[in-house]
Amino acid sequence: MKYFIRALTILMSIAIFAPGALAEEQTREEIWETLCTEGNDSACFKLGERHRIVERDNKTALKYYEKACETGYMTACTNGGILLAMEGTPYSKNFKKAKKMFAKACDAGEDPACFNLGTLNYKEGRQKKAIKFYNKACGMGNLAGCAKEKRLLR
Repeated sequence: MKYFIRALTILMSIAIFAPGALAEEQTREEIWETLCTEGNDSACFKLGERHRIVERDNKTALKYYEKACETGYMTACTNGGILLAMEGTPYSKNFKKAKKMFAKACDAGEDPACFNLGTLNYKEGRQKKAIKFYNKACGMGNLAGCAKEKRLLR
């Protein structure tokens, strides 16, 4: 009987508090949506991350990353560029768009964006440009950029 009462108490607690926790989660996403609409780049980035990681919806995630990138959130430029590059092929529209996003983030000091820009140029057969961006990434402390640059200079 003692265990039954304990179990009943736990179940009642879950029934009382769980809906409130779920409502809070919905409210948080609604708040992010409102903030993103108002131009808050961090909120747009968080929505992009949520759609990419939790919802596994890269198409919607890309929309939020692009919006955050436009308003100055450079990691969103990098993440959006990665999604575009995954869908594209050398010289495709997606590759060109990815390169623009990576270039913006690279110019702002995002070493992964410089590295990825080097990779896209390499895939397009532009070895000198690839070396340039790998070098830039290396200069920012990106060890993979250093390794790629060294390999291409042989």
